[in-house]
Amino acid sequence: MLTRLFSHSKPIAYAILSILFIMAFFTENFISSKVEVDTTFVLSKIGVLIVFLLILFLLNFMVKRNKIHQQHTYAISSFVLLIIAFPDILRSVEFIVGYLFLLLSFRRILSLKNNTNIKQKIFDASLFLSISIWFVPMHWLFAVVIYFGIILYVSQNYRHFIIPFVGLSVGIVIHLCFFLLLKNEWTSLSFYFPNFNGVQGLFSDFKYNILLSLILFVLVWVLFQLPSIYSRAKLHERESLSLILFFLFISILVVLVNNTLISKDAVYLIFPLSILIGNYFQLNSTKKWIKESIYILFISGIIFSAIYS
Repeated sequence: MLTRLFSHSKPIAYAILSILFIMAFFTENFISSKVEVDTTFVLSKIGVLIVFLLILFLLNFMVKRNKIHQQHTYAISSFVLLIIAFPDILRSVEFIVGYLFLLLSFRRILSLKNNTNIKQKIFDASLFLSISIWFVPMHWLFAVVIYFGIILYVSQNYRHFIIPFVGLSVGIVIHLCFFLLLKNEWTSLSFYFPNFNGVQGLFSDFKYNILLSLILFVLVWVLFQLPSIYSRAKLHERESLSLILFFLFISILVVLVNNTLISKDAVYLIFPLSILIGNYFQLNSTKKWIKESIYILFISGIIFSAIYS
């Protein structure tokens, strides 16, 4: 049933996913959490909800505009169902804003394949990345994704490798000026250095151990299907998939060394995994019962998260 619903990109599928996500967001932020609700709180949560909806739009835009997969909603439905299982992500503010700018950076790198406005796209990608670093310093690691994209698409001009330094520097200067002009204080450069924590933060909560195991199981399953995915993909699709896989690799590295818990860091795995699931589900060789089983796993994760809250 779910496979049939999400096997196309009709408005009804997007409407159902949007309503489901908004309900989950409202429940986690206004019902499950004991907070004092006032105008400021409501407006801030509406702002965060808009950020989440922008992320959903970005996911859908990237896979459709860059022709990473066909016309369906497998990717966005997988993302929504997995995110709902992690209430800490739904309640985050600065973290998810930083992730939005990270994805804006990644979108610009993906668009390099069009071979137009190359310098502008590289600069935009590095500037967006520098803004995301304001919120999550660990995002420095994703600078290598920008260089991987340059090598993959536009390595013929050595000047392209210099532009990311300019974009990142501009972002840092803007941030420093903000503190000097509005807060009259100087931000130490140590603010921009990642705080490595190690893998011990991954296994501190039984609930999220189970949910992480679910994600890793599906991830490993999909990775084993990569030969079939690549063999049926066109050249530009293979390039985009390679960039997504590299993004996933850096995301895994961030999850391993970040100083926050997996209850939030799971979003690093969920986004690229959702795109890969979309490519896997569209294969003719992928049986319907497998798709339904994976969706059932996602829903089971939501139910488990709700019961074990």
